[in-house]
Amino acid sequence: MPISFRPMREYMAKNNISYYKLGNEGVDPQTLQRIRHDRPITTTTLGLLCEIMNCQPADLVEYIREQPPHDAK
Repeated sequence: MPISFRPMREYMAKNNISYYKLGNEGVDPQTLQRIRHDRPITTTTLGLLCEIMNCQPADLVEYIREQPPHDAK
């Protein structure tokens, strides 16, 4: 998957935010599992995470290119 939640995990560690806290704030346990495994989530959920953690989407996700771009000819 080209989207990674590694920045979110780093943000959580830096700011002492646990998955338990996110669950208590209304984030579904299945969604938390998806985040742990870099699976897709909805933009609504991304917005909720930003609200809970007081951050921007770019603080939580990053795009990882799966393969190098093809050379333009």
